[in-house]
Parts: sequence; structure tokens; C-alpha cells
Amino acid sequence: MTVVVRRSLVVAGIIGLWLLGAALPWQLDARSQSGVGHRPATGQESPRPSATPSTDPSAAPSNDAEPRRGDDALGFQLSAHHRADARRALKVMDRLSASGARWVRVDVGWATLQPNGPGPFDPWYAGLIDDVLAGARASNLQVIVSFWLTPPWASTTGSLYAPPANPQDYANALGRAAQRWHDDVAAWEVWNEPNFDGFLTGADPVTYTRMLCAAYPAVKEHDDSPVLFGGLMYNDDAWLGKAYRAGAKDCFDVLATHPYVGPSDAAPDTPSVGAVWRLTHTPAMRAVMDEWGDRHKKIWITELGWSTGTDSEGNAWDRPVTPRKQARYLSDAVRLIRESYAYVGPIIWYRDIDGPTASYQDGFGLLGPDLTAKPALRAFEAEVQGR
Repeated sequence: MTVVVRRSLVVAGIIGLWLLGAALPWQLDARSQSGVGHRPATGQESPRPSATPSTDPSAAPSNDAEPRRGDDALGFQLSAHHRADARRALKVMDRLSASGARWVRVDVGWATLQPNGPGPFDPWYAGLIDDVLAGARASNLQVIVSFWLTPPWASTTGSLYAPPANPQDYANALGRAAQRWHDDVAAWEVWNEPNFDGFLTGADPVTYTRMLCAAYPAVKEHDDSPVLFGGLMYNDDAWLGKAYRAGAKDCFDVLATHPYVGPSDAAPDTPSVGAVWRLTHTPAMRAVMDEWGDRHKKIWITELGWSTGTDSEGNAWDRPVTPRKQARYLSDAVRLIRESYAYVGPIIWYRDIDGPTASYQDGFGLLGPDLTAKPALRAFEAEVQGR
């Protein structure tokens, strides 16, 4: 197989994985959830109190309103690097940096860096990441690298989502990445949504903790940047507690969560009523951390968003919102977090640009596919500027 063909297949694989990135956000592993966190059956959601009406971020502030401070810890998930080169990613990062973003989350595939075995990284893909990180630096963006996807040689099943048979293989690869990119990366996130069986087979907190505790010293050998407990799907406090019991406490510096709201068109301030799929369940995560003596650690939101894509056959968990409501929810979410959860650090919006289709999964962007601004970008700018 020629290099060109091989690279084309790798790029196609990356794009396919990207399209799965926010797919099926309700499917937590029931075995690790003690009966919570799974997707409610359509039409059987528990009744919930009405949310407080949201405010329109484009509305002019009242004359007697107190001045608000701008938010310098907002960012976005990059998807524009899922291509053969970094040119589009550089343009997108420059565009969103100009709108006030100061953080970018970049997913890096272990399977693509080391497709054939441990050792040196694949030159093409490592070069692509080199270019992306250099572009982020030029755009004054701090980078969170999310490091995941197991190469077939490192697992017993060959699945990208299988945990590595030897956690040290993952740790060695992440350590090599930290050695190469420590000057350009502000934080290292260990895997993506490990409590979701679709992204880490088995969704076992003990298995994940072994990976996390192997990875932590491997990163620290080369970089003092924080190591993030890997982006839990939802505010899954039960799974977090199990990871703590497995020994995770001393193996991370920051807890990362993805507090998507369900049903997917619900407002940010929808009351938790004990449901992990609510932004307002964030205090439950904090309570677990407090219980284990980790009050000094921050929570970072490394994915959060609402989609303007098309409806998915009436599925309550794939309901889109209008572009105007997406903007309003972005603003409301940032304000709710900053006013109520002082322990939350950067907030990463999922994601930079809409995908190539009109589907629900492709509608989360701040920019359209042609890089035109959606109303959500204007709301993002307003939050950065404190308007």
C-alpha cells in the first residue's frame, strides 16, 4: 500500500471517529452506574421543575446592571485538524482566538501515533500535531491534549476503544508525547469519557484508574502541566466515587467533566433532581472530591454544547435547538457556572465548526462549515468581553 493511500485511510478513520465524538451521550455503562446515568426510555423522563427563563445574550444590559468581568478561560474543541494537513485547523484557531478564545482542546489518537507498535511516532501524524500545536501557540491559545484510542497491537481485541492490555503501554506513549510537546501543551487529559462503554470498553473505573495512575508519573517525568482525570460523560458522581475507591486520588491534578444536559434541548439551569445528565449536578461531583480530601483540585469542563443540527426521529436525546437558542444557552451556561461553581476552571465549548452534514451530531459548532459565525460565536464573544 502506498504512503498516499495509507494516509488517506488514516484520515478517513480519524474523520469517522470525530463524527462519533459526541454520539450517544446517554449511554453510560449501567454496570458501573448503580442504576443511574443510563438513557431514560423515550417518553419516560421523570417530571422536572420548569427551568428559569433564559436571557438573550444579545439583549442590551439595563442601565443599573453591575458591570460584568470578561471570561478569559473559555475555549473550544478543535475538529478542523481531522484532515491530511493543518491548514484548516490553523485558520479556525486564528478565527476563534480573534473572538476571544484562550483555550483549545485537541484530541490526539494514540492508535495513529503508534499504529504498528511501541517506539517512534508515525512521522506524518506527529508532524500534523506539531503544526497544530505551533498554530495554537501563534494564536495565543493554551492547549489541552486529550490522548486516547488504543492501537490494535496494544489491546486483546483490536478495538480502538478497548483498554490497553498493559496500562504501561499507554503511559509510555503519553510520556513520549509529553516529552515531545511539553512546551506547547498546558494540560494532558487521560482518555475521553472512560465511563462510557462506547469509548472505553467495559467502562470499568478500576481499569481506568490503572491507566490513569500509570500515565501520571509518565507525564510528570517530562512536564509539570496538570494531568486531567479524563473527561467523564456527564456529572457521573457514582463512577467518580468508584475510581477514588480504586486509588485515583493521587493520580490526577484536575477533574474533567462533560456535563451535557438531557434531554438535549433542555436549558443549562434545568434542575438536577439527582440526574447525572444535568449541568446543575456539578455540586455532586464536588461533594465526592470533598469527601476524598480533594477540595483544592479544580473541575474543568472539557466539553459542553448544544446542537443546531436536524432532529433525530424525535429522539429526546438528539433534539436540536435553534441557532438563537444555542447562543442563549451558551451564555446562560457560562454565567451559571461562574456565578454558582467557583471551583470550575476553563470551559470548553464542543465544538469549533459544524460538520459536513445537517445531522444532529454535526451541529454543535461556533462556526458554520464555511467558517461564518453562528449566533453562538457572538454569545461567546459577549462572555469573553463581559457584555
